[in-house]
Amino acid sequence: MSEMRAILRNPEHEAHLATFLAHQGVAKEAATEIICALGGAGLDIAAAAPALVEAMARAGYAAISVASGALTVIPVRVDFKLPEARAGEALTPLKLSRFQSMQAEAGVLTAKSPLGDAAIKLHDPRLASLIAAFQTPMTAEEALTGNWLKKHGGAIIEALLSASILLPCDRDGLTEEDRDPGLRMWDAPELTFHSRSRLGRPGAPIGATWQHRGEIEPPRALKENPWEQGAIALYQPAQLSRDMPLYQAMESRRSIRHYSKVPLSAMELGEFLYRTMRIREVSGEGEHETARRPYPNGGALWEQELYVTIDACLDLPRGFYYYDALHHRLCPVHPHDHLIEALLEDAVNATARTGRPQVLFTIAARFARFNWKYSGMGYAAQLKNVGAIYQTMYLVATAMGIGGCGLGLGNSDLFARLTGLDYTQEGSIGEFMIGRPV
Repeated sequence: MSEMRAILRNPEHEAHLATFLAHQGVAKEAATEIICALGGAGLDIAAAAPALVEAMARAGYAAISVASGALTVIPVRVDFKLPEARAGEALTPLKLSRFQSMQAEAGVLTAKSPLGDAAIKLHDPRLASLIAAFQTPMTAEEALTGNWLKKHGGAIIEALLSASILLPCDRDGLTEEDRDPGLRMWDAPELTFHSRSRLGRPGAPIGATWQHRGEIEPPRALKENPWEQGAIALYQPAQLSRDMPLYQAMESRRSIRHYSKVPLSAMELGEFLYRTMRIREVSGEGEHETARRPYPNGGALWEQELYVTIDACLDLPRGFYYYDALHHRLCPVHPHDHLIEALLEDAVNATARTGRPQVLFTIAARFARFNWKYSGMGYAAQLKNVGAIYQTMYLVATAMGIGGCGLGLGNSDLFARLTGLDYTQEGSIGEFMIGRPV
């Protein structure tokens, strides 16, 4: 513990820390000394009692400075425990976790793993080369021989182990990650995504943080439509073409991939879009603008845009269209060509080559519309919104006697080429296909 000192994690929380310490039974004078030490050179963990430091760390008030400030341990889990020496650690082979990653955060290189108790801020860039040395198994003693960090080596290795950046391995170079069947089936980006978009261990702000308020103007509820020329008005139904109770639609809903040689009609497509994706109303101003649609949406933001690829539809030419949800019309974006064929072929592959769409819907998201308000959970929530759209489309298709099928994959780069839109500003995140059942 001598190489580790507790420091104040966020100076803005100092006032709340006094209340926290009072609830922990710490006397006022002692609490003042603790807060001063945290905000200064750091608090001696042993003198303050490790249990109290852990409690402050779990509550988000304290971080752990290691090796005279060479790195900082930032707790990310409510069950965080202080790094501790492990028996035989110097002689135990260690290996870099395949789940760890490093990126710059606020100008500081940060290492983290979705399986760790903490993130590690590397204040000395030379620490990155030490971590990289463990790409192949080696002991801490081997890695630190002749290294400038040798005098602090034990504490640094303890911190990296607590954050699951490094893992013990056996004589065959296998770690727990390598041996555990469940962990072996996780891809590193997916496990990171899971941990970052849920409460428990995000290690960063999550939820409606409004972090860009006052710096960036909130995106409007409706985007400017560059494809208005040649727009095709669609049929607006007064009622569903087939009357079916909700329970019956839910019970009889199926993914249908095989379609008749006779395509859907423009009237059927118009009714389908009207019932699933149209904008009912636009209300509010500024950051509170909403554009309500028939399906539920996280944060009432309705950040989705819909694009329609027509391969076969009576009375409508083949091509790639933007659905103007406010005016209920199709706006031509791109004529039928090899790019459209590639988009349709991706859809065929997504069905394991069991069907080809007569009409393919590409659901896109204007990411800034959601990310302006939310942190950490933004992309995950937008995928949940796509799920709500899928269910809405399934139920309406069933009620109308149309075959529908949600697809698990789509090509966002191809979408960007077809639309000319920036991949990071508005991108495709879901696909659904329909056709007339056989």
